[in-house]
Amino acid sequence: MALSDIDNSLKNLNQKLDWIIGRLNYLENVLTESQQYPEVVDFLQNLKIGTAMYGEPLRTLNRIVSAKKLIESTSVKDEINKIIVNYLALKGPKNISELTREIKRQRGKASRTTVRNRIKYLIETKALVKDGKRYRLP
Repeated sequence: MALSDIDNSLKNLNQKLDWIIGRLNYLENVLTESQQYPEVVDFLQNLKIGTAMYGEPLRTLNRIVSAKKLIESTSVKDEINKIIVNYLALKGPKNISELTREIKRQRGKASRTTVRNRIKYLIETKALVKDGKRYRLP
C-alpha cells in the first residue's frame, strides 16, 4: 500500500471517528434533556470515551506517515532535519528548546542556532509549520 493510500485512509478514519463522536454527543444531549433513560446516557458517555481513545493514536500514525513522506522527499536529507521531523512525528508539536534537547540526546551535541536555522529551512520548504512558539508537521 502506497503512502498516499495510507494517508488517505487515515484521514478518512479520522473523519469517521469525528462524525461518530459528534453523533454520540448529539444522542447524549437529547437523552439528557429528556431526562429519560439515564442508564443509556451513562452508556453513551462511556462509549464516547472509548471511541475518543482511538483519536490520538490515529493522529500519531498520521504524523508518522507525513514524516515518512517528508524524509523520502529531497528537502529532508540531512541527519538533523530527519531527527526534527521524526521527533515531531512521534511527539507532536515542540519548541526549539525541546527539539535542541532531543538532537543533543541523539547526536551528543546540538546548538540552538543550528536547530533554529534548520527549522527556518524546514518552514520555508513547507516541511514544518509554526504554531505559536511550537513547530509541527503540516
